[in-house]
Amino acid sequence: MFEIKKTCVAAIAMAAVSFSPMAVAQETVKLGQIEALTGATATYGWMSAQGTKVAVEEINAKGGFKVGDKTYKIQLLQMDTRGEPREATVQFRKMMEENVQFVFGPFLTNVFNAIEPIANQNNGKFLLFAGATSAHHALGKPDHDYLLRTWNWDAGQSGFGKLMVDYLKKLNTKKVAMLFQNDAFGKTAVDIYTGLFKDAGIELQVELFEPGTKDFSAALAKLASGKPDILFPGYSDAVLYDIVRQSTESGFGNRFFLVRGSIGPALKNKDTIADYIAYVPKYFEEAEKTEPKTKAFVESYKKIHKRDFPYDQAPLCSSSCYDHVYMLVEAMQKAGTVSDVAKIRKVLSEMTYDGLWKIKYDQTGEAVFGFDVVHVRKGGTIEVVKFDPTK
Repeated sequence: MFEIKKTCVAAIAMAAVSFSPMAVAQETVKLGQIEALTGATATYGWMSAQGTKVAVEEINAKGGFKVGDKTYKIQLLQMDTRGEPREATVQFRKMMEENVQFVFGPFLTNVFNAIEPIANQNNGKFLLFAGATSAHHALGKPDHDYLLRTWNWDAGQSGFGKLMVDYLKKLNTKKVAMLFQNDAFGKTAVDIYTGLFKDAGIELQVELFEPGTKDFSAALAKLASGKPDILFPGYSDAVLYDIVRQSTESGFGNRFFLVRGSIGPALKNKDTIADYIAYVPKYFEEAEKTEPKTKAFVESYKKIHKRDFPYDQAPLCSSSCYDHVYMLVEAMQKAGTVSDVAKIRKVLSEMTYDGLWKIKYDQTGEAVFGFDVVHVRKGGTIEVVKFDPTK
């Protein structure tokens, strides 16, 4: 898995705190971002923060954006929660005290659950663009007018999980073994996919492992005894590399199905896997060659961050990231205000943004966008299947 360079994280952290009043232009819009930038669960937050920074710097470098007769620049305030709920509540409360009206993140369920009570107390004062799975169940509830969810939901007619389960069914899959971490999201995922596989007529075995587990051999052996057609392991590259390697080396199974995580483990074990089917919001390696907007984003990323482009992590930019900054700015311009969050939310709910992704929000405030399913086969050959639930 791609390693986060400490120097880059330090730079982000410095940017997070460098917003003294003397440095702020007169007409600015504050955009906060609250994600895990370091730690074991930083996979999702780090890339979201990187993409957000690219969009903000592009907009500010062009002189900002106009709403009415005023021109605004964006002041980006990025906080590193390290995936720790207590740290997140301190940082989020500070954002509310400083009247930050637009906050991107969090992606992690445990962090969203921690800040939700504070967010409820500030309902009507700001908008939160969260990717967390648990945010799905909070959409539309009283005191949650602030909430938008920036990640496709798994279930439902447009759900990416349902479409992927349908893809497995076409491959004549009869039985799936699910191996997930025993935490808030892991249990939620089991609940979601138990229903999806049942509806598809596919039998499901489930095993949970404790956080910090490195040796998965016992769980893999137990699941293998049930003779599943395919293994559905974990949701983070932090464990996927170990699970894929241990499963293939020990002969427990060489076919995998993922709804979160990169294709990196498949490419590292390309000669021992048979199939590796993964939800990838965008397969950047291919899209860069055919989509001018994607090519421009990759070039801008390299210029601003002065580093190679992280192809394996870039698909995570689909949540609370690059496109959502531009979508928010467009909504402000259409609403004619940078501060009336109710008006801006209404515009967001009615528009479709056509950027790296085509994004719209459903009636609950949840994002719907097109995505790719990448099917890696033995030897590293790749087939990309595109889905567009926005149509």
